[in-house]
Formats: sequence, structure tokens, C-alpha cells
Amino acid sequence: MTRRQQEELLGVLAMLVTCAVGAAIIAALAGATVVPILAALAIAYAKGRLVILDFLELRGVAHPMRLALMTWPALLLGAASARSLAVAFTG
Repeated sequence: MTRRQQEELLGVLAMLVTCAVGAAIIAALAGATVVPILAALAIAYAKGRLVILDFLELRGVAHPMRLALMTWPALLLGAASARSLAVAFTG
């Protein structure tokens, strides 16, 4: 691993930590409202995407596993969003 790659990886790591702290703050302050919960879920998807692309070294690679690994968090995000919306609208 070159020095530039290490610096880029540390930058991504810093971004992941920032996203994790931001999502935790949003979730703590959200209460029962839907918009902050959806924002925290979107941040979680962004973190998953960064991990898949950078830490699993799939950025810029046309690999079938990349599509599968990107679809999995999207499905989880959709299910969690649907659950949050259903709970918010049904009480």
C-alpha cells in the first residue's frame, strides 16, 4: 500500500467516524419523528457503501460481488424505512 492510498484510507475512516457520530446524534435527538430516522438510515447506507467500496477494495472494479454487496444494504435500508413509516403512520 502506497502512502497516498494510506492517506486516502485514513480520510475515508475519518468520514466513517464522522458519519457514525452524526447518525448517533440524529438518532438520539429524533424521538418518534420520521425524517430524522430516515436521515440516520441514509447515513448508515452511506457508511456501508464506503466500507464496501474502500475497505473491501471494490472501488472502480466491475466485480459481481460489488453489485451484491451494494444491493444488500439498500434492501435493509428499504425494509427499515418501510418499518419506520408504517410505525409512524399506524401509531
